[in-house]
Amino acid sequence: MFFVSLLVLAVSFEVQAMEPSIHQVQQEAVRYMGFDQKEMDGWKKKARWAAALPRLQVGFDRELKDVVSLSTKDSVSVTGGDVFIGPDENDFDQNFNQGTSFEVKAIWYLDQLIFNRDTLAANSERRDWIRERTKTLEEVTESYFTRKRLLEEIKKKEDPYPIREKKKMLVDQLTAKVDAYTGGWFSGQLGQ
Repeated sequence: MFFVSLLVLAVSFEVQAMEPSIHQVQQEAVRYMGFDQKEMDGWKKKARWAAALPRLQVGFDRELKDVVSLSTKDSVSVTGGDVFIGPDENDFDQNFNQGTSFEVKAIWYLDQLIFNRDTLAANSERRDWIRERTKTLEEVTESYFTRKRLLEEIKKKEDPYPIREKKKMLVDQLTAKVDAYTGGWFSGQLGQ
């Protein structure tokens, strides 16, 4: 009897040794889900630098203008019974303006060096990121340890066969859930 207990303990230890630790699973979940701490830290730094840089404005303007002005005046003079019609006085003006202009401006918003809205947005995004990361890690951890507990219950063989089969299905479901958070890495580690 002692030998059988020792053998079951050795097999149980060997199966548990093949499984990755919760720390490894959490690290893989964080990596797979894209929760990169370095990228998040870089956002705040980039927001500060962006406030110090000028904003460039580029403009282009093309103008075509055609103005025509025509005025005609006739001179009539009556002196001493004579009527004199003088030469026509004509004014003809034509203006044709064509212009193209380019404009480039660099504008600094120095107030944003002190108070930058992008920094606030980065901080808000960081809080959301931490909340999502924590939620993911909680779900992975709960699934991992529930799976582990069910495996221990199945090994004891205290439950009737149908209940053990249901627990095996739950183990498979929890394995799939952890796989979803690790991109299949968890099952790959179990198979090694």
